[in-house]
Amino acid sequence: MTSQSPNDTTPTEDYKNAWSSIQNLVVNEGASWSGREPNRVFLNLGNKQFADVSAISTADYIGDGRSVATLDWDQDGRLDLLLKSRTAPRVRLLRNMTPQAGNFMRLDLRGVTSNRDAIGATVFLEVDGRKLRGTVRAGEGYLAQSSKQLHFGLGTAETINQITVRWPDGTTQNWKDVPANVHWRLEQGAEPTLNPIIPQAVPANAAVADLIADTQTPGRIALTERIPMAPVLLPAFDNPTRRVADLRGTPVLVNLWGTTCAACLKEMNSFAKNAKKIEKVGLKIVTLNTDGEEKHEAAKKMLESFGLLEHAGYADASFMAILEIVLGEVVGQYKGTPLPTSLLLDPNGNLVAIYQGKVPIKMVIRDAGMSKTLDPKNPSLSQMSFGTRLVSRQRNFASMASLFEGLGFDALRAYYSDLVNPAGPAPR
Repeated sequence: MTSQSPNDTTPTEDYKNAWSSIQNLVVNEGASWSGREPNRVFLNLGNKQFADVSAISTADYIGDGRSVATLDWDQDGRLDLLLKSRTAPRVRLLRNMTPQAGNFMRLDLRGVTSNRDAIGATVFLEVDGRKLRGTVRAGEGYLAQSSKQLHFGLGTAETINQITVRWPDGTTQNWKDVPANVHWRLEQGAEPTLNPIIPQAVPANAAVADLIADTQTPGRIALTERIPMAPVLLPAFDNPTRRVADLRGTPVLVNLWGTTCAACLKEMNSFAKNAKKIEKVGLKIVTLNTDGEEKHEAAKKMLESFGLLEHAGYADASFMAILEIVLGEVVGQYKGTPLPTSLLLDPNGNLVAIYQGKVPIKMVIRDAGMSKTLDPKNPSLSQMSFGTRLVSRQRNFASMASLFEGLGFDALRAYYSDLVNPAGPAPR
């Protein structure tokens, strides 16, 4: 596509239509840019042959992979992999847990008469009759930059017969009989200094996470940026015109359930058993029954037995249509809404987290507590993901407004159209 791009950068109608079709296929129809091709990992056998070890490497994810970089994250002498994908999770760190790692040599080069980062410097190692070579690069592969430290695997060799550094300006330096398993800092024209190898305590001692299949739906989705939902209807059994705005002041868990859903009933039982903890954090649980109107009376009796009738209501066709647009903005194209599904709203009526399936009560209470401490002036929800967001992710409120317009929700169209303006929606 790039090689065929015209000199005139003004997009034609055909170009616009092509990109719109691609976006529709990827976002709404579950298509993939790369056809869901798993990552491949090849093991160098040392005899000009390679073995495909993708399956046992655990790196053969079906996500839309883009870049890979190598680094020794935990400073244990085993190179780890950093994977970048277009699809979530965007970044994965794969720690090398090989039980019997060989010896190694690590070099950190600094240029003096050459460029400071020593880009272009080449190092040659002679080890037990073998010759190894490494070059300091400013980038490798597609949009990737591995660690500029040069790492050499030495196998069982305990001594390096000779190290030769050829600097970018053509000068060279040599050292003989260097012990293995050391980290040298080499400054051009000077003798090497020893950098102590200090494993990072947290990564080195952290438990290995359980592997989760790519097909498994995540139970908790923490939003990157809040979605205001004040005017959205939450029909109550005794107040069909109730809106999210009517519940402002405390965190709210909107819980979708059905009378024949066993997981839903178990979740409600958990809510009932932990009622005091829920009340302590100020969380208001609003259950919305997804069954038809003919089952509302039976639903009320069940909710009363769990002590959840006070704020309860029902999810009609209008609410489910609204929910589809909201969830579409968060997760893109998806196949229906499983039961139970819960939405966590902060005290200002903003959606901050989504739970699919039975959610652990401790998680809900923790998240509800965090929602009360969020800065209302900062749309980022990095706190909900236990990190710091470096790049802002802007919500596509214009698209949501257009979708609401198409369904005839004029009030919601106007509300989300106002959100496109940085000044925010007009007071209502």
